[in-house]
Amino acid sequence: MSLRTFPQWMIAVFPLVMVNGCSERKAPTVDTQAQHIAEVVAAGGVVDSILPIAEHLRRFRLSLPQVDTLTHASPTRDALVERWARAIGANDTTALNAMIMTRAEFAWLYYPESPMSKPPYEAPPELLWGQLLASSNKGATQLVRRFGGSVVTASKLTCAAPPDTHGAIILHNRCTVRLSAPGKETVEGVLFGTLVQHAGRFKFVGLSSTL
Repeated sequence: MSLRTFPQWMIAVFPLVMVNGCSERKAPTVDTQAQHIAEVVAAGGVVDSILPIAEHLRRFRLSLPQVDTLTHASPTRDALVERWARAIGANDTTALNAMIMTRAEFAWLYYPESPMSKPPYEAPPELLWGQLLASSNKGATQLVRRFGGSVVTASKLTCAAPPDTHGAIILHNRCTVRLSAPGKETVEGVLFGTLVQHAGRFKFVGLSSTL
């Protein structure tokens, strides 16, 4: 069996995503993942991945609970963003982290539907999970510092790109929102990462922003 080729830096499995202490890299979309892996393949980058994807996924799922739904999710896109705004105002990083897709949700719901798990890419789950975790949540930390302790209102939620549907998974990319609070400077823009939708429930893939 031939070797699949992927960037060495993406193989590291980073710690579970948290709001604090992350880099400034933007959250990857399916398109940017595909483009990057295609570029690495063309450049001749090599990762020893002779195991079939099914075996990679079996090993990745070891010790993870099987899930069939997004936990701690919201029933609509707007409801999720409203929760996010309240958590920012309350300085509640625990609540913010509960809104982010978990490793188990990635393994059982997100990854099997992702084009990156299928030919011609067949990127192992540990590679994609590591790339997702490498995306930045620094913007959320800045928002907490700016709006913490205030009554925060989210408005004008708009997702410029059409939803990206892959089987049961729907991704909402490049969404913008306005945050305001009494006595605080209003901010507007891409203030969080991709939203993931599954069976009518919504969470964040990450909390990266353009701040």
